[in-house]
Amino acid sequence: MKLKLISPKKPAIENHREHWDGRFTSFLFGVKKYTSTYLALPTLAGLTPSDVETEIIDENIEDINFEDNTDLVGITAPTFLATRAYEIADEFRKIGVRVILGGIHPSILPDEAIQHADSVVIGEAENVWADVINDCKTGKLKKFYSSQGKSDLENQPIPRWDLLKNNFYSYHVLQTSRGCPYDCEFCSVKSFLGNKYRYKSVDKVIKEVETLLNIEKKGFFFVDDNFIANKKRTKEILKRLLPYKIYYYCQATTNIAEDDELLELLAKSGCRNVFLGFESISKVAIENMNKSFSNNIDDYAKNIEKIQSYGIGILGSFIFGNDTDNESVFENTAKFINQTNIESVVFHILTPFPGTKLYNRLEQENRILHRNWEKYDATFVCFKPKLMSPDILQNGYIRAYKEVYSYENAFKRVKGLLELWNKNNVRLWDRISPIVINLSGNDRASTYRLPSL
Repeated sequence: MKLKLISPKKPAIENHREHWDGRFTSFLFGVKKYTSTYLALPTLAGLTPSDVETEIIDENIEDINFEDNTDLVGITAPTFLATRAYEIADEFRKIGVRVILGGIHPSILPDEAIQHADSVVIGEAENVWADVINDCKTGKLKKFYSSQGKSDLENQPIPRWDLLKNNFYSYHVLQTSRGCPYDCEFCSVKSFLGNKYRYKSVDKVIKEVETLLNIEKKGFFFVDDNFIANKKRTKEILKRLLPYKIYYYCQATTNIAEDDELLELLAKSGCRNVFLGFESISKVAIENMNKSFSNNIDDYAKNIEKIQSYGIGILGSFIFGNDTDNESVFENTAKFINQTNIESVVFHILTPFPGTKLYNRLEQENRILHRNWEKYDATFVCFKPKLMSPDILQNGYIRAYKEVYSYENAFKRVKGLLELWNKNNVRLWDRISPIVINLSGNDRASTYRLPSL
């Protein structure tokens, strides 16, 4: 039996460019590179029996050969890739190949997904993957496979990272935990991955690090939604990472600054950048998002400086389009970023992803503009804002990028960072990565155009 596991490429949209489309890293490395890939496919490949010939295809870096003989195709589909996933599925089914769709979008909208597939996996696929493979072998695939409960991360096989074309990715991708107990209105993590944290043991995490280093020595991206959720456990991981002398990136909450020991261990173990979801500089907006559990706006400035003082770069996330946002939000947010020397940022347009409380609320209020899924990537306006028009929100989002990543402002922030890091005796190498990311943002901002709505 032959199995193809496919990650779709986002369709190109005229006059619109992705944040992380690989152009800057292509210039640096002389080869097309992408930040990373999704973990779902190597994870499923690790669960697939050895008698199944398995191939992983990332459409970002290679074309799909629809004429290549195969028995089963599995496609993972987050919302913004759903349209392309359906196109791929339809092409394979035309030639008689069985297709199974999975991931968050098919899990939330299985009745939509099944129109393009023989089977849909609802929820985490690990618990039902053995049934899927066995049923395919016997020609008895079910229409739906619903995962009962959440998967046991500790007893899963190591993902088949060796099946990836690793030289095309800037970082290894590693996950040490899943789930989230919080309930941010815009986020679907809780509905898909559960309302409790699940962890791999520290020993398993280190074993996976060693496996990846044996494949290729390069940086890591820990994709946990909150890498510091259990600080005691995180500290143990960081201590165990010290001998490996790796560098890595992770996601955390802004209250990371409250723990000096944690910051010191992050810096010593190789943390170059941490993704922080500031989301807004408005207290009311944060409360409406239901994110005040971790985001105290009054502490933003001092927390930013404290984190940076350890040589840890910050990639800050901000969302535009909240119900309390008016036209001033773009200028005010850009001003805050420039004043606090956040070296790199990613802006998002509030997006009502299916499966979120936000989607349900905006649907009830008749404010969803369309369901063109390829535009549900947080760079397009998909709903009617309260205090501005869709055009103003779209233009303001682009204008904020141009303001923050103008050469003048980018270099001012770099200058401020260098002064802070010199004062705190940060090693030179620790400074390089955040600065490169900062300047690469200028490459992004300089090419944005207003997409058609």
